[in-house]
Amino acid sequence: MIASEDYKDDLIKIAKKLERASQSYPKDENGEPTETYLEYLSLMYEPKIATLVQHLPVFPKTMSIVKFAKMAGMDKEDLMNLLEDTTERGFIIKLGRSYAQPMPLFVYDIPFILKKNIEHKDAKKFAELSRKFFIEDQYYKTWQTSRKGTPRFRVLTVSEEVEHEKEIVPIEEVYKIIDKWDDFAIIPCPCRQRSEVEGIRKCKDKYPIHNCTLLGPYAKAVLEMEDPDIKSATREEIKRLTMEASEVGLVHCTDNRAENTTILCACCECCCGMIGGLTRLNYPRSLARANFISKVDEELCVACGTCLERCKFNAIVINEIAEIDPDKCVGCGLCAVTCPENALSMIRFEREDIPGAI
Repeated sequence: MIASEDYKDDLIKIAKKLERASQSYPKDENGEPTETYLEYLSLMYEPKIATLVQHLPVFPKTMSIVKFAKMAGMDKEDLMNLLEDTTERGFIIKLGRSYAQPMPLFVYDIPFILKKNIEHKDAKKFAELSRKFFIEDQYYKTWQTSRKGTPRFRVLTVSEEVEHEKEIVPIEEVYKIIDKWDDFAIIPCPCRQRSEVEGIRKCKDKYPIHNCTLLGPYAKAVLEMEDPDIKSATREEIKRLTMEASEVGLVHCTDNRAENTTILCACCECCCGMIGGLTRLNYPRSLARANFISKVDEELCVACGTCLERCKFNAIVINEIAEIDPDKCVGCGLCAVTCPENALSMIRFEREDIPGAI
């Protein structure tokens, strides 16, 4: 409940600082933050905190506690104490003695990443509101596709299944993404966690939750929150995790910009907002397909149907052998990972430009 117009104005200021960031915020017909989104923000920031948050830069930019305290007209220790609960819940980013307002990704997902938020009395309300503004306020269009019409996320191909490794562009398959970074944080999948909180997760007995990864500065930010559901990991541990995720049938996705790639998602077909653009919302530009496609070895294929069960995108039919529909195949490689006859591999198939790539 937004108690006053002054409080509402503060929440609007917080939202509007996200205007130029990726994903921005859900807007009404006048370009203003929707009422549902403002109610969601009110769960993060009580009135006294909201007056302070609006002064912070949006992460990855930060502000020192000294400067922040001066702007707030407070003693820095008093300010840090006042913000302690909000920072512990990830609603303000804290790196050392510097602070920031969360970027849209964290605003949307952090209530479903930290254990302290999952166990909070507001958890289900967060989930219900986020689903409402994602679908009813059509936030999914902003989340999935940029102003230029380019998908914000892209599918990655399973590294082991790529034919002719010399052809791989370094940011197009999973291990090359991992090799770019030194800092890694394993987090619960916020999409599956959101569905779990609401009690509507269809894949509860099929897919694990703790197998998404934040990379680089995003990893550092969440690790500082010291939450038991967030784990630091080595590069090799992340590579093992991605292979295990592929084996159980999860699709790897990352940011669709060459210079970014700070998140590595393990996506399911029923909970994921990105994959859901293809599997549930009939939104073909929700996700950039990988520049690889499945290839069937006709001599090895025995038409067993394993790949048919694995494909989330209805890209395979079985006749005398498996047949791939190039218009539906996204290039994830899940069909090849568990093919008992090793009859499937991933070959180069140019179809998507990658923003920022040289």
